[in-house]
Amino acid sequence: MSHVNISKSLIGTKKRDWIPVIFSAALLAYWWQPWIYLTATSSLLLLLNFSIVGALLLWADGYEREPAITISWSILWGSLVAISITSLITPGEASLFVAAIVEEASKLLGLFWIYKRGSIHSATDALVMGGFIGLGFTIFEDFAYSAGSEEATSILIFRAIFSVFAHTLFSGVGAAIMYLLWQKLHGGGLVLGFIFSYLIHYLWNLSLSIDLASISLFIYFIIYAAWPPVVLIITCILVRQKEAAHLRKNGSKAVELGIVSQDELDQILSWSIRRKAAKERKSRSDRRLFKRDLHLTARKILELDSYMVNEVYENNVSFKENNDQDPWS
Repeated sequence: MSHVNISKSLIGTKKRDWIPVIFSAALLAYWWQPWIYLTATSSLLLLLNFSIVGALLLWADGYEREPAITISWSILWGSLVAISITSLITPGEASLFVAAIVEEASKLLGLFWIYKRGSIHSATDALVMGGFIGLGFTIFEDFAYSAGSEEATSILIFRAIFSVFAHTLFSGVGAAIMYLLWQKLHGGGLVLGFIFSYLIHYLWNLSLSIDLASISLFIYFIIYAAWPPVVLIITCILVRQKEAAHLRKNGSKAVELGIVSQDELDQILSWSIRRKAAKERKSRSDRRLFKRDLHLTARKILELDSYMVNEVYENNVSFKENNDQDPWS
């Protein structure tokens, strides 16, 4: 496979991308001094909570994965920048209505930045990037709730069950809806997607103010804990299946056009074939380059329709220019 350069426009590849992240990190370090409260147990629990949901998002984006630097930027935006914005605008106790708006808006800023820089190419990318922003947000929020508490371990376990999937769902599914509606409604799609993210976030927050546990523990568990992971898992399965179907459809065209080889397409679609091909690479850097190029090739296949339209347009423009220059040709 030929080496493909990663575009320098992708989020996280420019120094200015990290200015709000660094500034927010310094601000939170000054306010919180988290190293005082971060114990070995809390660190392990936070890492476990992050890894479970993060692995699900990476699995959903298994065919055309974003570079690690872009995923890292998304996580840090949620855990540092969005948290800082929320803390500055809604210090102390805020109403559930206001809290949900500010939190989702602060996460949306990062998602919009990613989109404008060209790091989102599909609903799957939107789901994953929005999900990682939400995951970063909830991991820091969980830490903040447990910091300094004598029941820190219990709080983190409780929030692992009731919270980690929720924020990931709010931002991830909302981002996917924004992307899909943006294609048809542009700004209106962005607003509708945000309203969805905000609404399910607010309703989830509202359920906390109702003493459902005293009515029925089963109802409390279903409304507050069960549906976010179920909906997120189903969404990840559906977007992965849709992307695989899109790759198969466009992949056959790409092979016919000579854009990719059948071997490359098989490696993209089959984990076992991809793993076998990666093992044939001699060094770790070669294997990393192989996987990166495979993901970029998958992106090229997914964007084949746009590529073909642009190719036809450029050929028509070139043909017209030649005819304008030589009317007898």
